[in-house]
Amino acid sequence: MTEALRVIDFGTVPPLRSQTLWHAVAEGVGAGGPPTLSFVRTAAPYVSIGFHRSLDELDTDRCARAGWPVYRRVVGGGPVYLDSRQLCFQLSVPAAMVPAARPRALRYLLGPAVAAFRAAGLDAEIDGDGEIVVGDRKVCGHGAAQVGGAVVVVGNLIESFDHRAAASVLKAPDADDAAEALRLMRRYVAWDGGGPPVDATAFAGGAEESYGRTLGLPPRSGGLSVAERSALARLDRRMGSTSWNAARRSAPSPLWRLKVRSGVWLGSIRHSAGKIGVSVVGGRVERLRVWDVTVADPRQLDLETRGLGVGEAARHLRGRGAAGARAAAALVQMGDLTA
Repeated sequence: MTEALRVIDFGTVPPLRSQTLWHAVAEGVGAGGPPTLSFVRTAAPYVSIGFHRSLDELDTDRCARAGWPVYRRVVGGGPVYLDSRQLCFQLSVPAAMVPAARPRALRYLLGPAVAAFRAAGLDAEIDGDGEIVVGDRKVCGHGAAQVGGAVVVVGNLIESFDHRAAASVLKAPDADDAAEALRLMRRYVAWDGGGPPVDATAFAGGAEESYGRTLGLPPRSGGLSVAERSALARLDRRMGSTSWNAARRSAPSPLWRLKVRSGVWLGSIRHSAGKIGVSVVGGRVERLRVWDVTVADPRQLDLETRGLGVGEAARHLRGRGAAGARAAAALVQMGDLTA
């Protein structure tokens, strides 16, 4: 019978270890180890990407030039830039302790993290999209997965975020799409440095207390078991291997899309006379970018569609001549950017 919440502070470790340590813990918990809250900080920048995602999403040449390794993780999701100014936390618990429904499970597992963010100095909450936010800014990147018999949720306390570096790892179709990705990231993800200061020590203490209270288990400092250390050596070899991190290519498509945070997307698509780009926030058009050789002032189409749903914007554009019809067709082809 579990009597305590094991707490492990791994400190600052090489990039690969910052991934393999919590994977080893998840395996250990799934095999009967105690529920575990762990903390780790990477010593150098790197990029993490979900196991089934395509490396076509990344500017791998840029990552190589910068010396940022790319590692695949078990939890899903797109590319994530990580550096030493982020304190990552991981909670691994037996699957039987977690509600079966995924939305309920995520709120159960992330709720204590909100208390930790507040202890660190941020007025955080979980919004309707299931993101931990301060206002409309996402302040924690999180992911969840089942690893054997354990459920694991991972997240991060962002002390300072390098938006330019994070945007640069993405393989945008062109400079304008890259600039728009950076603009939205700066607007809706963490702060450039002008946000409220955070206290990492208070965050860790708050997480111990809140997760212990939620799970009904007193927090106790611990370390890896013998089996977990063995798993760690194996995971170092596997997750650092070329075969594990090998490219998974996606089919060529004229459509490019990017999730900046839940509820904030952008996409672009080329057509016969140019290109259409759209930024969508909360299901509504925030910005329409039009390049069309037949349009004298494409900014007007942007102004006319701001605040409309994507479908509404397409219907409106159909009445705005040949260029509008092309823009409408492009929006329809993009479909639901959140799909």
